[in-house]
Formats: sequence, C-alpha cells, structure tokens
Amino acid sequence: MTTPQLVQITLSDEERATKTLSSHNLQAALEGLHRDGVCVITNGVDPTHLDKLNERMVPEAKTLYANPQTHRNFGSRTGNIQQEPVVDSSYMFEDVIANPWATAITECMLGPNPHLRFYSANTAFKAEDRQPVHVDVHFDFPKMPFGLCININLVATSPENGATELWPGSHRDADPRDSDDTGVIPEIVEARRKVSPPVQPSLPKGAIIIRDFRLWHAGMPNRTDDPRVMLVTIHF
Repeated sequence: MTTPQLVQITLSDEERATKTLSSHNLQAALEGLHRDGVCVITNGVDPTHLDKLNERMVPEAKTLYANPQTHRNFGSRTGNIQQEPVVDSSYMFEDVIANPWATAITECMLGPNPHLRFYSANTAFKAEDRQPVHVDVHFDFPKMPFGLCININLVATSPENGATELWPGSHRDADPRDSDDTGVIPEIVEARRKVSPPVQPSLPKGAIIIRDFRLWHAGMPNRTDDPRVMLVTIHF
C-alpha cells in the first residue's frame, strides 16, 4: 500500500499571462481527474482577491456561528457551517467564479460550455470532531464524470486548520448504495483504507482543488483559533 500523490500543477508565467493551460499541464490534470478524481492548481487565484473575501467573510461567519439556528454540517461538534459567499460586484472575481484554467479542465472532462450551477462556501471553526467520509450526491448517479467541484480556500491550508480529507480513486467505485444518512458505510471505508488511504494535502493560498462530484471526502477538524473559509463552485 502506498499513499497516493495528487497531481499538482503550478502555472508558468506564460500560462498566467495568456490564461491558457499548456497541453502538458492540461493532460496531467485530466489524467489526475480520471485516475484520482482530483487535481490541484497551486497558484490559480490572486491572493489579494482571497484576502479581500476573507476580511469580509470571516466576520460574517462568526455572526452565523454564534446563532444557534445556523445549520451545522454533520452536527455541532465538527465546527463546520454552510455560509453563502459575497455576491456584491466588488467581491466577484473572474479567477474565483470562472477560473480560466479550471474551466479549461472542466470543458475537457464534461464537454464544451460547462455551466456553473452552484456557488457557496463552508467554514470550519475550531473543533475536535471530524466529518464522516461521504459523497455530496445521493441518487443513482452515472459511472462517468457529470459534475466537478472547484474548491478554493481563502487561506493556506494544512491538517492543522482543517484541510479536506480526500480519497483518491474512490469516484471510480462510488455507489449510492454504499452510503446512508451518516456517510459511507464504515466497513466499506475501512476496506478501502487498506488498499488506497486518504490524503489531507497542505496547499498554499491561491490553490484550486478540482474534484469529481462522486469522490469520497470529509471535513476535518480545524485545530486553530482562526476560521477557515472554503469556497465552492460546481460545474455541470
């Protein structure tokens, strides 16, 4: 058993200037998505855009978290809440909402003209408990790529502040019958762990995680005092 290494692409100056992926990086991303169900662009978003969003969204998150009526994802002990992103025009950035390099990849996975149908965020506060391993979709989904999540954390992430746990390759075997209301059935999780364990990657601010909608994943505890906001758009 070996721990998989996620495909991580670092854009060149030319790729950033032209907003176009090289054929080699595009191929690497597609291979990673087909094999692992996930790939990363390490420098795909301007950090100043993320700083501006973070300055606005963290105070809003604290207000939400203080409200006992705010929904907690997988219970109160995970410290994780759903949070709507800022839609004021001055907070709408192309590299967040319609990232050109991520879109080039989703076009190749899904076909031309992918549609953004979902824009939201979740925020991890200090906690001790993790989420169960789960899939975000609960229907008889097709055994092929049909939706891709684009995750952007507003700060650098690591296991210390709750980087998402990802299960490479699980999208190929994902079956809605393997899950219930609390996540993937534990016996199935442990069987997969023995042959293909999860990863919890440390990534810099500005990184983009592209993951297949069918991929197993889990929110992990943020052990710091600083809330960690993660944006998500979904392409179909």
